[in-house]
Amino acid sequence: MENIYIVKIQEKYFKRLLKYHIYITYIKKNKDYYLLYVDLNNYEKLLKFKSIYKFELVGYKGLIKYQNIFKKYYLFFIMFIISLVYIFFLGNIIFKIEIKTMDQDIFNLVKKELDSNGISLYKFVKSFKDKELIKKNIINNNSNKLEWMEITRIGCKYIVNVEKRIINEIDDDNTPRNIVAKKNAIILKIDAKRGSIVKKLNDYVKKGEVIVTGSITHKDSVVDLVHADATIYGETWYNVHVSYPIAYYEKTYTGNKKKRLSLTLFNKKFNLFDNKKYQEEEIVESKLLYHKFLPVKISLESVREVVLIDDLYTTEEAVNLAILEAREKILKTLPSDSKILSQKKLKIIVNNSTIDIDVFFKVYENITATEIINEGE
Repeated sequence: MENIYIVKIQEKYFKRLLKYHIYITYIKKNKDYYLLYVDLNNYEKLLKFKSIYKFELVGYKGLIKYQNIFKKYYLFFIMFIISLVYIFFLGNIIFKIEIKTMDQDIFNLVKKELDSNGISLYKFVKSFKDKELIKKNIINNNSNKLEWMEITRIGCKYIVNVEKRIINEIDDDNTPRNIVAKKNAIILKIDAKRGSIVKKLNDYVKKGEVIVTGSITHKDSVVDLVHADATIYGETWYNVHVSYPIAYYEKTYTGNKKKRLSLTLFNKKFNLFDNKKYQEEEIVESKLLYHKFLPVKISLESVREVVLIDDLYTTEEAVNLAILEAREKILKTLPSDSKILSQKKLKIIVNNSTIDIDVFFKVYENITATEIINEGE
């Protein structure tokens, strides 16, 4: 690619230059001046007449154009390349490992296994193939202790989810016992495997009252004491209070996220290699190149897309949403095999910024409890 010099010269001087037989590659005429495109040899000839004909160099074409850009901004390019190498290096180092388990023995076991397989702090992250192989080996080597394991990489952090293997033991306890009500309820279902049923469906029982007894009788005499086994479901009752805001603000994450480089010059920010911006986003900035006395800053940004909801509810909408929250609140406290049979609003108070509501629930739930039978009783 030939190097071309672009020279700006007034019209009156240009006509005088023609007599010196300077070869001009291209001429562009403007209002009162010319732009002359010349190669290096002819540019050097022009320089001999610079003091006479008063022209100025205004640009370049060809390789020399990029050479001059590099000379002008070489410090920036060098720092940018160093920053990319720095980002790549640090972005592939493990800085945190989070093992999610409440069992300290399992925690220590998994940590030791990860260390022996090269997953430890300040070491390079593993490829997906190596990570899956390590996970498989750890599970196979500890099949009697670990049920399931997943290793997830998020940036420079590994999150290790693990489940302990639970070995169910056969219940051979033959201690005599009764099946009693865990709380006040109306009996809706009795699933008895062993013992004598002493209550009927739709009977009201109080907490601790016997439903299936382990005392086996014949002609009003106890002939045997057994380990009663039964599952009882009943209708129970709850009163839930909820205070719900009329003005509602919520920030949720869409799951979309990315990393990008940003350059800040004199408080003006430029996103590098990222032309698509989320409508609403949350940014966590990590400074890569920064000095308080320099107007330049290069940062690596972790960007998450968010959805912002800022709304004002009517009274009816707020009441309906409060009831939904009350349902969620009660369901969180109940076992998974429970369900809500019915609900009823008891009291509603409308305040300036909130609605206070009491909701009464009828619930279908397991009310099974046990009590030991003392043979001397």
